[in-house]
Amino acid sequence: DPAIACPKCGSIGTAVDRITLKALLKPDGLRRGIPARPRFCATADCPIVYFDVDGGVSFTEEDLTVRVYAKRPNDADTPACYCFGVTVGAMRGDGARELREAVAREVQAQHCACEVKNPKGGCCLGDLVRLERVHEAEVVTSCCAVS
Repeated sequence: DPAIACPKCGSIGTAVDRITLKALLKPDGLRRGIPARPRFCATADCPIVYFDVDGGVSFTEEDLTVRVYAKRPNDADTPACYCFGVTVGAMRGDGARELREAVAREVQAQHCACEVKNPKGGCCLGDLVRLERVHEAEVVTSCCAVS
């Protein structure tokens, strides 16, 4: 599939299955129609979450039933893992590694529904690893800071 840019910010959107939109859109969004080839825009400061490859239709976070991690990466209450309810805030705590490992076990056991529950239409493990690394870096910085 060729690179398709978001009509608002120009970032390349990633293909997402129609089932993801069907699962996450509020009724008014569903009534506008599900694009045949939807894309996900991960740019944090762009209001568009999904857009239609063929043009004409786009959806913002307001159209969805969930907060979108890619749009709110620093919001403690936003889910980072939609299947198992792990928030950004939880990944900032001392149990970040254990949470990530627990989710990894569930994913490996195929107990997840990422393509349906995660707005990006894919697995959250990469996001959890990044959040864990940020937390570890913050811990090192705060405990080793010179007064």
